[in-house]
Order: sequence, then structure tokens, then C-alpha cells
Amino acid sequence: MLIHFAHANGIPAASYKPLFTALAPHQVIYNPQFGHNPDYPYTGGWQYLADELLDFLAQQTTEPVLAVGHSLGSVISFIAACKQPERFKGVLMLDPPLLWGKLAWAFRIAKLLGRSDDLTPAGKSKFRRRSWPSREQALQYFASKKLFQFDAACFAAFSDVVVKPVAAGNETHNEGAVELTFDVDVEVGIFRNTPVNLKSYRRPEGVPIKVIHADRSDASLKQCVIPFCDYFDLERQMIPGQHMFPLQQPKATVSLIQQFIQGVEHAD
Repeated sequence: MLIHFAHANGIPAASYKPLFTALAPHQVIYNPQFGHNPDYPYTGGWQYLADELLDFLAQQTTEPVLAVGHSLGSVISFIAACKQPERFKGVLMLDPPLLWGKLAWAFRIAKLLGRSDDLTPAGKSKFRRRSWPSREQALQYFASKKLFQFDAACFAAFSDVVVKPVAAGNETHNEGAVELTFDVDVEVGIFRNTPVNLKSYRRPEGVPIKVIHADRSDASLKQCVIPFCDYFDLERQMIPGQHMFPLQQPKATVSLIQQFIQGVEHAD
């Protein structure tokens, strides 16, 4: 089965390569990073990022895919399937960062008051360090942060793509200097445009959709996940773990994906 994988905000897709390898013989395709193409802005509740996903699929294949997304990637996969359900065999949402009900209204009000960063990770991400004198120092920085305590193979894959050489002419350019591959301003902008209008979408008929969320997630909150799943009549499973569980528990995550694939294949 052909799988399209969509990454979390700020995490380049190639960071998940150990999962893709373990999913063989299923083929995995992915857009390296969403939100960096000005033709698909991160505004509008991520609807244009869903369009970016759909256009990427159109360039890659004519056959329907099974969409797997983590965090940001799960929500834009869901929106994309609502827009063009014929492109999907199923959608597996891993720890979606949903705003629903009272929290969605609180976010709307916070945006009007200029306080939206208090309700999303944008408040921390906007202060994220962007460059380092060397790749080694950059990787030491990430290794010291709680958020990036990944499985060893996943951290190695993340390390390969999280930074790039600083471009010549940049004020921080020095021999060996590196900067983030995923632009911090894009990451913050994505968080600030977390959708509050998911009720406006219609559940795609005939497309199996499942939500898997972690019991200790600080992004996929039960008070939002449960009513979202009830509203769209989606299967839901809660597992032990944190928001970054796909990169912290890759073997368990692959098993969950394989179980979903088996269910979709059985339904066919």
C-alpha cells in the first residue's frame, strides 16, 4: 500500500525515516516540510497546507494513498481527505493538536486580544534558537531539550536534517555554522493559525479515519479529541506516551500503523 506521511510542525519529514523503513514493503512518500512554499501559506486554519498536500500527491501518484500524519500532519491530512476523499484509502491521525469547543472559542478571543501565543506552542517556539557555530553544538542543544528525547535511530535521522549550513551572505555565516532547516517564523505562524473551524468540514464518506492520542500529550487534549471524534464518528485509541510518541516509540508506532493498514485492507 502507498502511504503518505505528513510531519509535525517544526520536524522535517525525514526525521521519521526509521519508521518508513520499518513499514516496508509498504512504500512511503512525503513532502520534506510543509509551510515553506509561499504558494501555500499557513494562514486560513491550515486549509492551504492541506492544498499543498493534495498537490504533492497529484505530482507523485494517481492512486489513492493511506495518509498517516503526526500532529500538524494529522490535521492537514484530515482536511485534505475532507476536500478530496477520492485521493485517500484511509487517514490515521497521530496525536492531532485540536482546538474544539470552549478551547476553540478561547483561542479566537485570544487572537483578537493579541494573546494567542499563550494557548499554543508559538509562545515558546518564537524564542527558539536559530543558528549555531557548528553542527556539533546544534545537536548538543537538541539533545539537551526534553522535547527532543527521541529514540536513538530517530534522533540520528532528525540530526541529519534539522540543520543546514548557513548561507553565504547571511549575517551569521561563518565556516561550519549551521541554521535550522525548518524556519522558526514558519513554525510560529503555523501554530498561530491552528484551525478552529474543523466543524465546517464534512466527514469523507467511505474513508476510514482513526485518531490515536497519547495519555500524557500536552497538545492532543482529551477535552478536544473526544468531542472531535464523536462529532465526526471517528475511531479513537488512547495509548501511553507523550505528544512526540512517534519519534520516541517508533516500534510501537509502526505496529499501530500496520494494524490500521490491516483494517483498511480487510475493509476493501
